[in-house]
Amino acid sequence: VKEDDAKAAALYRQAADKGDARAMANLGVMYSRGEGVSHDDTIALQWYRKAADAGSAKAMVMLGTRFAQGQGVEKNPAESLAWYRKAAVKGDDTGMYLLGTALLRSKESTDLAEAHRWLRAAADAGHGPALTALGTAHLNGNGVEATHAAAVSLFRAAAELGDATAMANLGIAYLEGKGVEQGAEEGVRWLTRAAALDDALAMVALGDLHRKGVHVDANLETALGWYERAANSGHPGAMAHCGAMHADGKGTKKDEDKAFEWTQKAARAGVAEAMLNLAAMYRDGIGTDPNQAEAYFWARAGAEKIAADHREGAERFARKIGEQVTFQRRLAIQKRASDFVVTHAGD
Repeated sequence: VKEDDAKAAALYRQAADKGDARAMANLGVMYSRGEGVSHDDTIALQWYRKAADAGSAKAMVMLGTRFAQGQGVEKNPAESLAWYRKAAVKGDDTGMYLLGTALLRSKESTDLAEAHRWLRAAADAGHGPALTALGTAHLNGNGVEATHAAAVSLFRAAAELGDATAMANLGIAYLEGKGVEQGAEEGVRWLTRAAALDDALAMVALGDLHRKGVHVDANLETALGWYERAANSGHPGAMAHCGAMHADGKGTKKDEDKAFEWTQKAARAGVAEAMLNLAAMYRDGIGTDPNQAEAYFWARAGAEKIAADHREGAERFARKIGEQVTFQRRLAIQKRASDFVVTHAGD
């Protein structure tokens, strides 16, 4: 425990004991992070509740996030929404944003209308991610008419506030000429700015450009570098690219161990193409010992998850591998694969 953090925690505790809501919320954060005190989610939750009861919007947001993620409590979307709404009503722009984005995931038109009201309120308060969320809603027609021009306008406003996701979306809009006049140089500039802020979408887009030699010089080593940065930040598609490039020796020396490692991570994260590639690796013993049961599991999962226009070929691939597995075992693996795909349906 750092001495300065410990002193800060002690001061917050003194103020919290006197009823200071802000100090209570900050003390909850310190217990949550283990800064100045021992990490303890239970105690953090207690302080967040006390702070929220004392009127702290920050604590209300923290409680909403904990119930949304199931951190230290059982996951409870309804409870999460209730806390976000309390923070939003108090005028907290982060609460407005989180309430709006949560409501956007609803299929109810009344929820979508409310989502846009809260996101607009947060955006009017200068909240960059709220502007980005509104832009994405306009891009996808989620609760509003799909219009690229409106999306670009919102992305630009958010990008100028420093939102990396908006910068990435704006860069892609320039590259595709959707909602704005096409401009490759401007597109690459926005993507590079977003990537400098560790935006994974921008890193993958830059990797794609360098891999294909579109709008930039073709450079597989540079492409792999962008993919690896995005993969290390948790982007499943980037993991799949890393696996494929290490397997083929593109942009790097061929490395079966790294190919297997990245492909396995991508498959476990729900990338259908990676599941099928992983199946082939288990079948042929590439980067791992041969294992026909695991090969069949990943082939079945990939065949169920893959896009419809590729499903027929994937099904043939899975059936061929399944011939190496006993009938009873195939049935058990098929059930396990289906369950896996269901849990990754939104990936």
